[in-house]
Amino acid sequence: MRLKIVYTGNPAETKVIDEDTGDAVEGIHSVEVSIDAFSAFASIVLQDFALESNNIEGEVFEGEEAS
Repeated sequence: MRLKIVYTGNPAETKVIDEDTGDAVEGIHSVEVSIDAFSAFASIVLQDFALESNNIEGEVFEGEEAS
């Protein structure tokens, strides 16, 4: 999937769409775009999502320990 960020100058109208299908991508909380002379990056924060993960190592923190 290739995502396209559409910005019209009005933040309320900003949307992210699937470039192949033209369908809107739901559950996006915010988008941050960073552009310099050599590259551009976009960070997308999701609000409602499902996560499937395998083979993740690390410690599990509960409560106030995770900061």
